[in-house]
Amino acid sequence: MKKKLVIDARFWGPSHTGLGRYSKSLILAIEKLRPKLDITLLANKKIKVGFKTVVVKSRPYSFKEQIEIPRIINQINPDLTHFLHFNVPLQLKSPFIVTIHDLIKHHSTGKDTTTRTMLTYPIKRLAYFMTVKHALNHSSRVLTPSNWVKKDILNHYSIPANKITVTPEAVDQTYYKIKPRQSRPLAQPYLIYVGNAYPHKNLIQLIKAVKKTSLNLIVVTGRDVFYQRLRKLIKSLNAQSIVKIKGFTSDVDLKNLYYHSVGFITTSLFEGFGLPGLEALASGTLVLASKRASMPEVYQDNAFYFNPDNLNNIVKQIKFASNLTTLKRQRLIQAGLKHAQQFSWAQTAEKTFLAYQAILK
Repeated sequence: MKKKLVIDARFWGPSHTGLGRYSKSLILAIEKLRPKLDITLLANKKIKVGFKTVVVKSRPYSFKEQIEIPRIINQINPDLTHFLHFNVPLQLKSPFIVTIHDLIKHHSTGKDTTTRTMLTYPIKRLAYFMTVKHALNHSSRVLTPSNWVKKDILNHYSIPANKITVTPEAVDQTYYKIKPRQSRPLAQPYLIYVGNAYPHKNLIQLIKAVKKTSLNLIVVTGRDVFYQRLRKLIKSLNAQSIVKIKGFTSDVDLKNLYYHSVGFITTSLFEGFGLPGLEALASGTLVLASKRASMPEVYQDNAFYFNPDNLNNIVKQIKFASNLTTLKRQRLIQAGLKHAQQFSWAQTAEKTFLAYQAILK
């Protein structure tokens, strides 16, 4: 009889940005492995994939998930459940593994980091710490996208190091197949940032730096509360003429934006992996990044690094990258492309599946 595996796939899809891409890419890659497991997905809507889908009503982070998800998992009675984020219900008693993408909320605090009022923020924060601690202590295995996140977890929690398995993320294969259009999105040379507008992304420093150059900046980000705050920030910095904001963008359009840019840039203070930088390398552009957190581990020698706290250092690297000779730029782009190709969702799925097997044996 096949072993039963449940995967919490409620983050599936682009509306959840990085988590959505991770969930969708990992599940599709696991499907290609043709695992000899009876796999059921929990999702908020039917998913077109070769596994059974049980549609649940509770959204991630809701109080309702604390009741509904354990009840449904108990009905399925799996041998193992994989939660693709830290939000493991506290009442769950059956075996599970969890993917911890980062502990950024351990580092990034304060009223600017939340959409809640300061009356409810402490309650939400307490719930977060309780849930993460429960997920780490009670899981059979913990998956992380980088060694940096693994070390960060070990710095905060007393769990065995061999309980944590690093399963790096990867660029979707469509980025290698899409041919960029010849037309440039902007007449003026520009840098591109892709990601959320959370405070730890340090966008205020990025905008200040770009203002000191002759470049424009395209920001591709979700249209949420932080998007609205970003618009106010741009206005307060008098940067409306150089910063262009785009909402959800297809892979085809995003590759085109990457390809025609001077480079992708992130002044982020914390990153568990930094997938947009790999997407940029795969799309044929340069990467400029903070020398912080996981980014040196992931990008290695294929980025121009700077101290995100030092405005002049950021500006210096931007000007250096924008003034490269055509030959030097192309050599760096080719090296970056080869580096990005070393990561694949097939490898991520294989490492994840080995974690399943170690528990299900």
